[in-house]
Order: sequence, then structure tokens, then C-alpha cells
Amino acid sequence: MLQKLTVLFLVCFLFQCQDDGAVRKQAVAEVQATAEQAAAPPVAAPSPAPTRTDLAPGQTAPTTSQSLQMTLGTAETKVGESACLPVTATGFTDLIGLQFSIRWDPATLTFDRVENFDLPDLSSQNFGATYSEKGVVALSWIHMNLQGVSLANDSHLFDICFVPTGEAISPVEVRFEPRPTPYEVVNTREEILEFVGKNGQITLTQ
Repeated sequence: MLQKLTVLFLVCFLFQCQDDGAVRKQAVAEVQATAEQAAAPPVAAPSPAPTRTDLAPGQTAPTTSQSLQMTLGTAETKVGESACLPVTATGFTDLIGLQFSIRWDPATLTFDRVENFDLPDLSSQNFGATYSEKGVVALSWIHMNLQGVSLANDSHLFDICFVPTGEAISPVEVRFEPRPTPYEVVNTREEILEFVGKNGQITLTQ
């Protein structure tokens, strides 16, 4: 504050030697304006959006409140016999892209096949089963004409089948996971939806 008053005094003193009153008034006004700007509180920068700590590596954060709920169903079978879990979806509206991973304990289940495809442009070619012996299959689906697919709630998409091994203890869990292929659900507006998965299980019978 003392420095500001000193500057103001010097300016006033210098301009007292001049006959131009208008110039003197303008200089005083400029010094006062500078002092007021310096005294004004700083404007706080906007806080950055919180970082999502629950996202898997490579997973894109949702950009809309809309979500897709995926459900792995249930089945019963005996050790050594195949059982198929239905995969259904709710909230499947105007979607053009979908990807996720399905995982299980390879010591208790052996991957058999995928079948009964009810989603347009979906076939066995959309599934990566290279590492199925390690307990993972990945799905990557794109609607070919990019017009978007809409399905009724609880619509069936496909079946995934397994054979329980002698190490299986009932029930055996099969689950959605965002690794190695992260969750991603995209609609025709190029928005990223939240992926919500409900895991399935196989119950062993005698």
C-alpha cells in the first residue's frame, strides 16, 4: 500500500509543473485504476474434473449418464458336460460398438463355444478365444452400417458354453471384466455409456 501511495504522490507532483489539468487528472485516474486492480482478489481457477480411479487401463470414461446392463445367466450341468450361459442386455439403444472381456478360473471350466447369436453383425468371428485356456474370451462388436441397433430390455445376444472340470466346486463363477479388453459401449452420437455387468454361474449336479 505504501508503494502505491508513493507512486500516486510522484505522479501528482510531476503533473503539478504542467498547466494541462486534463492530463494531470488522467494520470491520477490511471494510477488509481492500477492500484484497484492490484488490490482485487485473484480469480480462482476452475477445479479439474475428478480422475476416475475405477477405470481399467485403456478404458474410456463414460460421457453420458446412459448405461448398458449386461447379464451372464445361469446353467446346470455335470462335470465333463457342456453348459451354456445366456448373455442378455438392457439399455441397448442406438448402439454401434461394444466390447468387453469374459473371464473364469481355467482350472474349473474349459471354454467350449459361443452360439445362438441374436445381435446383428455378431458371429463367432467377433470373439477372441486365443487365450481361452488361460480363462478369458474377449468380444468386440461393431454395427457395420453404423446406423445403430436398438433392442428391447432383457434381449438375448448370444450364449457362451463351458465344460466343468474335475476341479470345479459348485457353483462356478463366470464374470465380466475390463481386461484385457476394456469395457466400451458407443452409441450413434459417439457417446460412451457406462458398462454394468452382472456375473453368471454354473451349478454342478450329480
